[in-house]
Amino acid sequence: MISEEESDMTRFTNLGGLDLAVNLLIDQGDRWQVEARLPKVERSRKKKERERAQKRKPHRINLDLPLDLKKRLETQAQLEGVPVSQLVAFLLYEPLHLLECKSLSLWRYKIPSHCPKFDCNLDLKRRSEEFMWKS
Repeated sequence: MISEEESDMTRFTNLGGLDLAVNLLIDQGDRWQVEARLPKVERSRKKKERERAQKRKPHRINLDLPLDLKKRLETQAQLEGVPVSQLVAFLLYEPLHLLECKSLSLWRYKIPSHCPKFDCNLDLKRRSEEFMWKS
């Protein structure tokens, strides 16, 4: 067998420090190969799952939540018997309305952002501590 150095070829399994996009493409190719070997019924089910996920995509948003808040939301959603995403949406209506009509202000919680995309970040730790004092 010819070694990698001798063949002037790079094996995909030996690539280190790849760009995230390249890793995603390789992973996607691997998933397609695995899926192609599945029985027709299973392939059909996976295709339908992907289509449903694509239809939901415009309604989705990714949130970075403090761990304690995430756990509290999961616990409350489980107690209420509802999906976490629906609970979060339900809970956001009132504060968002207050923010829009200027009854709620974020200025006390704004801190400088180190990201060029945003001017500020919100100090969620401070907000959390204020709520702990109130309860």
